[in-house]
Amino acid sequence: MTLFGFLKALALPPISLLLIALGGLLMSLRYRRLGWCISFLATSSVVALAMPVTGAVLLASLSADLPRTAPPDNLPTAVVILSAEARAANAARTRFEPGPLTWERILAGVQVARTSRLPILVAGGPITPNGPTLAAVMAVALTQILNTPPRWQEQRSRDTWENARYSAEILKANGITSIYVVSHGWHLRRAAIAFRHFGIQVTVVPVRPDPGPEFHLEDFVPSLSGWTASFYGLHEWIGGLYYQFRQ
Repeated sequence: MTLFGFLKALALPPISLLLIALGGLLMSLRYRRLGWCISFLATSSVVALAMPVTGAVLLASLSADLPRTAPPDNLPTAVVILSAEARAANAARTRFEPGPLTWERILAGVQVARTSRLPILVAGGPITPNGPTLAAVMAVALTQILNTPPRWQEQRSRDTWENARYSAEILKANGITSIYVVSHGWHLRRAAIAFRHFGIQVTVVPVRPDPGPEFHLEDFVPSLSGWTASFYGLHEWIGGLYYQFRQ
């Protein structure tokens, strides 16, 4: 893990909230009421974020108001599939295969490409310092399993911003300025901001639309799945705000 990755992990919940709760307990040794109040609020926030209803609200809000309809005056001429993760295919970690999230994006992207008859660009940089890239792993899966080889591979990026930056270079070199971008709904807001920054018009294709909360009783019971959804939601909202200021 890089220093930036380590600091980002500390800044995001639950670690940041747990650190605040610990700080409140220490503060209570001198400022009893204030310290206990801070600790209680931080701990309560951890519990609230673990509720499925919280995660559902966060994810649904990320998918709202995204450009899902292709502009008639500038129709997409390529499909860009953004990578998520890969997993080792052997003990030596010399071979990799797409992870579950990446597979979902690949399958959705292939469907769009076959329907629209447009070429595919896969985007994703190195998985390990001396290993293959995510784009190369995706290309193998597309070619050997789905019989739909991508036309281009963007293999230098380390994050979504660089996905857009280096993909835009490839696309513009081929006269492409409007694309379909395939990813999960919670990721597409940040991706759209990045691609627009680099001069590419985006029509988003969410892998799985996030339906929003249903407010059943069980949606208010903390769970691992609820926390996971909240983590993705917070990560993407913070990342999207950062990208807005980065422009």
